[in-house]
Amino acid sequence: MDVHEARIVLGVEPGDGWEVVRAEYRRRIRAAHPDHHGAAVTAAAARLNEAYAVLSRAKRAGVLAATPGAPAPPPPPPPAPPPVGVAVLGGDTLLLAAPPPEAFALLMEAGHRVGEVTYVDRNCAIFEVVLRQDGETCSLVVTIQGRAHGTEAFLTLEAIERPATLDPSRVVRRMAAALR
Repeated sequence: MDVHEARIVLGVEPGDGWEVVRAEYRRRIRAAHPDHHGAAVTAAAARLNEAYAVLSRAKRAGVLAATPGAPAPPPPPPPAPPPVGVAVLGGDTLLLAAPPPEAFALLMEAGHRVGEVTYVDRNCAIFEVVLRQDGETCSLVVTIQGRAHGTEAFLTLEAIERPATLDPSRVVRRMAAALR
């Protein structure tokens, strides 16, 4: 079902806003709800639910007011990759201007520079580095995710000798420096 057909099912016009769509859906679903009117109206209720779901997705996508047959607006462009090979995002993420396989290899090399790589799973794009920070042994878990604008590496730091999750921002900066 497309947006045009969904509007017909709910009896709303192309210029009607979301409040009108929602009110009309509620009015019609009450009249066709199987709990109140038996199983004979189940198909009608399902069709109303489908139409409402289509219009809800169109609202989230920003094309609710689109006219029938009009092309959807193009999606926003992805953010630009970092101008240099690596950028720090927040305190726990690195953005690499490289495809995931290449980024994984680069991150593994950086991991060897900051500690000892003890576990690698290329299928899941995850590895662990054991390192020392502030006099205690820590486990740094690195997972990567390919994005349209580069590859993001998420770093989690946990103490091995005591139950604690630590702030990874210093290790993130060390990894970024090892990548440069």
